[in-house]
Amino acid sequence: MPRSPATITPSARSSGVDFLQSVIRPWPSAAALTRLAVVTPSDTRVSIYDNALLALVLDRLGRHDDAGRILESLAALQRDDGGIPFSFSIERADQAPPYVRSGALAWVGYAAVEYLDGAPGGPARDDIVRMAHRIASYLTAHQVEIPGDPRDGLVTGGEGDFVYDLQTGHAEETFVPGAIEWASVEHNVDAFFFLRDMGRVTEQTAYTEGAQRVRRALLTRAWDGQAGQLRRGLQAKGDDRTLALDCASWGSLFLVAAGDRTRAETAWVTADTRFASRDPRTGIGGHRPYANGPVFEDPSMAAYYARIGTPADWSALQAVWPEGSAGVALAAVRLGHRQRAEAILAELERFRDASGGLPMMTADVPFEFDTKPSVAGTAWVELVRPEIEEGAAPFLWRP
Repeated sequence: MPRSPATITPSARSSGVDFLQSVIRPWPSAAALTRLAVVTPSDTRVSIYDNALLALVLDRLGRHDDAGRILESLAALQRDDGGIPFSFSIERADQAPPYVRSGALAWVGYAAVEYLDGAPGGPARDDIVRMAHRIASYLTAHQVEIPGDPRDGLVTGGEGDFVYDLQTGHAEETFVPGAIEWASVEHNVDAFFFLRDMGRVTEQTAYTEGAQRVRRALLTRAWDGQAGQLRRGLQAKGDDRTLALDCASWGSLFLVAAGDRTRAETAWVTADTRFASRDPRTGIGGHRPYANGPVFEDPSMAAYYARIGTPADWSALQAVWPEGSAGVALAAVRLGHRQRAEAILAELERFRDASGGLPMMTADVPFEFDTKPSVAGTAWVELVRPEIEEGAAPFLWRP
């Protein structure tokens, strides 16, 4: 049955939605009906994850056709194997290197499922259905089937990577093709929710079984009892013990959906306490992306950027990541901590600038985060606000 658009008061949503509207561009030409969003109004870069979030916001607001125009553009960019480049210049989308990440793909698939399931009609339904099936096929094709391997049942990271050359006096990116063999826990949380809902909507057991394989693998091999959260990733010869916020907060949301509320509560407490941070300039509180681990995996990059004050380890970097804080707030309300969820959103509102946007982060980390108003943090707040502030039914990643 089609959902009714969420009831959200204009005063609660206007500035964030206005910002999100400002990043939408016609694509592939100025006369096109199809649309893509750039990461911030002053940029030309497109992130498919951002576009998936924006499509979800539009669909939730009842702007079904607008969501469809974004998803139609993403479908046009999809390769035959189901992959879609992670990011690219809107002016040179056809030249994007095959840098593919399973998590971003899963978000596009999830937005497509919500679009198809949420309301009848809308543009390009056939193209969007085809895109969703191809994404599901890509993810299940990259699901490890090696009994005894720590990654068994998990989806590997995708393909392609970038290396950085400092010989010219500044960091230059070079694309390196090749399959990614590690399995990111965050990617697999994303894949679980997409494959679960894709299986429900299409009634195709292969997708449901794929989701259940991810679920079993995360529950049995990704939990770090000592850390009180899910690990960042697993490899053929071990796991990654860097402490990542999304593996605690989004991990908590996964654990609620998987029926393990005890560990979900533990992971949420970990997310809200271990990753708590404050912006040194304003004193506004929130959460940072990592509790520990190198800011740059390459020691030469760490040394290079230390000259401009970027710490070598995340434990030394105080900053707030609005996207991540909104995820903590969503996990809080799902576990019955509504007042804490409201308090987190109230702090984030203090970061909102005149455009209505929230910053990607309150500190610059080259090639990872900047301080410009961004789609991701702004969209996440718009997605979680109705459930937290108005008691609306769960929308994003329903339990």
